[in-house]
Amino acid sequence: MRSTEVVSLVFVVLANVPLLAQPMNSPSAPPNWATNRPAYVTRIEHVAGPGLLPANFAYVTFGTNKFGFVVPEGFHLDTKDGQKVTLVSTDLNYLLTFRMLESVPAGDVEPDPAYYRQLLLDSHPGVKVLEEFTLTAVSRQGPAFDLFWKAAGTVLRQKRVAFIPCAAGVLEFSLVSSPEKFEAAKGPLLNTFLLTFRVPEADGRIRMPVLSDRF
Repeated sequence: MRSTEVVSLVFVVLANVPLLAQPMNSPSAPPNWATNRPAYVTRIEHVAGPGLLPANFAYVTFGTNKFGFVVPEGFHLDTKDGQKVTLVSTDLNYLLTFRMLESVPAGDVEPDPAYYRQLLLDSHPGVKVLEEFTLTAVSRQGPAFDLFWKAAGTVLRQKRVAFIPCAAGVLEFSLVSSPEKFEAAKGPLLNTFLLTFRVPEADGRIRMPVLSDRF
């Protein structure tokens, strides 16, 4: 059984989500941050049937670029911010985002961790980098960071963000939550998101993972 929903993300500011009620300050976004570009269009396809685990597949179109991923269980698409794809947990404890960065070399060029560390520090005054490491998606590795800050100077937030190169450019993935929720979810949530993320293959098709109910 399959059902399809097409959602055009509009360019408005994400609001009324408790997790982001006091976001990072970002007075001047650097040139590599996604601004004033085409809206992301996301099609959600529910997949279920004999031998399959019920799941929601998300197919994202951004200009001429296409991507796909499995929507984590307990998350729904938030359509208020057209600058990125945003998934919010039902309990509002977690926020997952994905977007492409512009004017960043990709191909066989490995991302420079120092460049992206400085990009984060410049974009979010007051943020602390707690840890630096690498994460993998679409068979490529890229720099990742755990961050900590006080939103609006009072609300504590933590974030894991990864920058993964692909043929289309550098992809930014992030998970945001409160510190007390972050430790339990920082690995499983974002890693699962990255594991199921897909880009088109040589024939232009996106082949999503088979989610079998047989172990």
